Amino acid sequence: ETAQIKLSIRDLLERMALSGGIFDFDAKLRRLSEVREALQDPTVWSDPARAQALGKEQSELEAVVLRIGQIDRALEDAQGLLELAEEEN
Repeated sequence: ETAQIKLSIRDLLERMALSGGIFDFDAKLRRLSEVREALQDPTVWSDPARAQALGKEQSELEAVVLRIGQIDRALEDAQGLLELAEEEN
């Protein structure tokens, strides 16, 4: 039974690592860095619509990056706990 759980966790970790689109964690982190940098530029505030759009994008990216990070850590924690349980048996 633990072997099946272990395979499921490994499969989920691999899927997250290989998936693109909304799960492309590295691309999200890069874009978040770019947006934060753009918002540091004082000239961005001369265009309120652009500043607002960047602020919205920053909030959305922060939420996605946070959630993906939480899911990834939870799966890695589950994998580690499962390995500990197997060692005790």
